[in-house]
Amino acid sequence: MRTEDQREVICGGDPENYLKAYFKGLYFDLDDGEEIKIIAYKEKFPFKREKFEDLAKGAKLQLFNFNDNGKEINLFLRK
Repeated sequence: MRTEDQREVICGGDPENYLKAYFKGLYFDLDDGEEIKIIAYKEKFPFKREKFEDLAKGAKLQLFNFNDNGKEINLFLRK
């Protein structure tokens, strides 16, 4: 499983559009069945699991696990 650190990313004040574009890029970057773990700060992406699921689904990815410790979030996606 690949891991990407998005904690220090600058999303220009629009985290939803940033994630839409980022997830679409992942769709083209990942092989079928490949999984990725994304680490990010909750402060930069203050969404609930359902929002991440919707964004992933829009990019034809599956959010199969989600962890939120209040400071950091871990997204586990599969193509």
